[in-house]
Amino acid sequence: MRWSPVVVCSRLLLARSCAVVAVCLAACLDEPLAPGPSAARLIVGWDPLACGDPHRVALELDDDSGARQSVSAPCNLGGLGLGISHYGIYRGRIYAWALDAPARTSTPVELTIDQPIVEWFVATPR
Repeated sequence: MRWSPVVVCSRLLLARSCAVVAVCLAACLDEPLAPGPSAARLIVGWDPLACGDPHRVALELDDDSGARQSVSAPCNLGGLGLGISHYGIYRGRIYAWALDAPARTSTPVELTIDQPIVEWFVATPR
């Protein structure tokens, strides 16, 4: 059986097209996934009238796998919110900080996130 040049060329073109499509799709699969929605929300509150000098309040939490989540807000706002990726026990610290100021005390924390919204009222970090 003889192969005509048209059949050979069309098969080569089809193979080359499939290879190009496969390379393009592989590039799409290599892209990192976007973060999903938070499973829970932690709302932290304190008395903004007890803040004193202007500073920020920061919260750093680590889950059991060591993934860190953190957030900070000006003290005079009286609160902050943090999207929590999954339910579980989180350990970390809450502390006050200001630019060009000496280190302030930090308070170790351990929180159990077991609801979609967790509210936590703390003494004003100074």
